Amino acid sequence: MELKLKELHEKKVGDILDEKLRWNLPLLEKDADIECLLSVMASRDHVWVVEKKNSRKIVGVVTENDILRLLSPTILPKYVFGSKYGVSIEHGTAKKVEDIMCGQLIKCEPDDKVGDVLRKMVNSGLRRLPVVEDGEIVGEITARYIIQILLKKR
Repeated sequence: MELKLKELHEKKVGDILDEKLRWNLPLLEKDADIECLLSVMASRDHVWVVEKKNSRKIVGVVTENDILRLLSPTILPKYVFGSKYGVSIEHGTAKKVEDIMCGQLIKCEPDDKVGDVLRKMVNSGLRRLPVVEDGEIVGEITARYIIQILLKKR
């Protein structure tokens, strides 16, 4: 398996992306309401946020951790309202996806080597990265997906 892993490290991300997965990405526009977000998150562990409907220009991501923060009971002093830590359905400070998304994305490109992307994931503590070309999301690479490729299950 060590040789296979070294081979995998040298492959380009674009060469291992599954075409079907490119079109099955969880995408939601930034001005979608929270109810729409929750309905998608009921069956997914993340959502890539795009600029507008029918666009692939990626502007953020919402993960299960963001949803936990959104749903948990909060006690907010006045000076916290409007900040990321004060975003809450309960207090009406979260109305749209863009209110809770993380807009500082760590991305990769189709020409990046898988080994470099894995290192980026480890260094940033992330399990998934969007694959972006010209500012638009064209796929995603996840730890689970790489394991499946290594075990020849993809």
